[in-house]
Formats: sequence, C-alpha cells, structure tokens
Amino acid sequence: MKIAIIDKKDITLQIQNNAIKFEEQTIPFRFMDILILNHRATLHTKDILKLTKENISILIISYNNDSFSLTSSANTKNGDIKLAQYNSLDKKIELARYFITQKLISHKEQLEVNGVKNVDITFQLEQLKNATQIDAIMGIEGSFARLYFQEFFNILPREYHKGKRSKKPPQDPVNALMSYWYSLYYNIITVKLLSYGFEPAMGYLHTPFRSHNALSSDILELFRSAINQAVLSVFKHNTLTLEDFTKKGGVYLKYEGRKKVWSEFVELVDTLKPKLDNEIANLKKMINETNNCN
Repeated sequence: MKIAIIDKKDITLQIQNNAIKFEEQTIPFRFMDILILNHRATLHTKDILKLTKENISILIISYNNDSFSLTSSANTKNGDIKLAQYNSLDKKIELARYFITQKLISHKEQLEVNGVKNVDITFQLEQLKNATQIDAIMGIEGSFARLYFQEFFNILPREYHKGKRSKKPPQDPVNALMSYWYSLYYNIITVKLLSYGFEPAMGYLHTPFRSHNALSSDILELFRSAINQAVLSVFKHNTLTLEDFTKKGGVYLKYEGRKKVWSEFVELVDTLKPKLDNEIANLKKMINETNNCN
C-alpha cells in the first residue's frame, strides 16, 4: 500500500500531468494508492474525480484525529467475491474464531517480546474451539483484552497512561495514539478490501452497523498487537511528550504532534504490507472453502 501524506493546513492542491502539485512539491500518481489529507487542505472536485479514476483513495483527517472521511472510486469490482462473502455468512462462526484465535496468539507473542512471559492462553483457545455463538467469542476476546491491557500498560512509562484502555474519547496519550492509529489502519484495510472487490461492510465477527465496515474491523484484529508495539516504541523513545497532546473532552494528539509520528506510521504500514496481503489472500481462500462446503 503506497501512502502519500499531505498534512498541511490551508494548502491548495492541483492535479497536473498525472501528479499532485502543491507549493514546490510534486507527487506522481504511481506513488499513491491512498492520499491522506489534512481537513483544511483544498482539492477541487474535478481533481478528486481524477484521483479516484486512477484508483487512488482519499482519506481526510479532522483536527483532533477523531473523524475520518474516505473517498474511493464508485466502480464495483469482482461481484463474485461479494456473492461468496454473502454465502459464507452461514459459516461466520468459523471465520470469527480465526480472527480472535490469531489475535490472542499475536498479543501473547507481543507481550513475550517485551518480557511478559506469564500469560497463558491455553484455556481461552480451548474455549474458542467450543464457542458456537458470536457473543461467546466476543466474550472470550473481552476477557483476554482486560488481561492483556493490564500487562501492556505496565510496560509503558507511567506518565503517559491511566493503566487501562479508554476510547471514544481516549483519556490519556497512549490511548489517544492507539485509537488514532487503529482508525488509520482500519481505513487502509478498507481501501485494500475495496481494491480486491470485497464488501468491507459485510463482516463475520463484527456486526454491520450504519457506516461501520465490519470486515475491516475483523481484519484489524489481526494487526492490533503490531500497532500496539509501534505505540509502545513511540513512548519508550520519547518521540512524543505530554506537550504533544491536548485535553478537551478527551485526550487527543495535536496537529504538531501528529506530524512527528507520520514517519513511524508509514514505516509500520510498510512493515505490515506482506502480512496484510497474506491475510486478504487467506480470507478469500477461507470464503471460497466455505462456499464449496455449502
């Protein structure tokens, strides 16, 4: 996934010769699958059409990183994939089990990398094998998450968190950055799913609801531990400090702080690209297998 980021306020972008031009810079289309823009950037609608015609999606981020808007091509791709997705909903328990099983394993491994060796998930994995309802699977995940975050926050510098997961709104800098990067990667997964013809709103573990892309949330579960590890690195290396966050109805990363960690996020996305490609291919394989069994 090639990402171009133009996180500048009050800037006007223009499209010329298959490239975006702004100030003295030029970004050719071939270097972009997704363009991330500050909400105060200006892009003419005719240029939005040019970008989406080239299959370049546009993700706009609000001031406090609490709101996102994604624009992609309206062209439908691979209707057979969408039909297979729909048919495979009869086997949603098997796919839901996969997402949470892999999530538990990856989170345990991430804690172990950081010296936490006492987390045993044998019981939870056995519970997952026997779970026959989505609510039961989510309950197992929730129980593990409480244990995981207790250990995770103990690894982090104390001044940056309150020792527990909080969201909508986040209550401390660690949760603010975690939620922000989860949201960014959720949108990157959505773009990837659309590019392969999947219907992002049709999930197995998460329930489709209004504008929620349930399948993107399903796949995000496989990447949360890697994102958490990247967040851990930011705070352990003091890339961000308390001054980079604002507290107004919740704790949010400031615009100036956001610019400090774009390179870390792009590096994370590059690192995760092979795994995301593999998981998309694996999802297609699992869906086709469930269709063959029907």
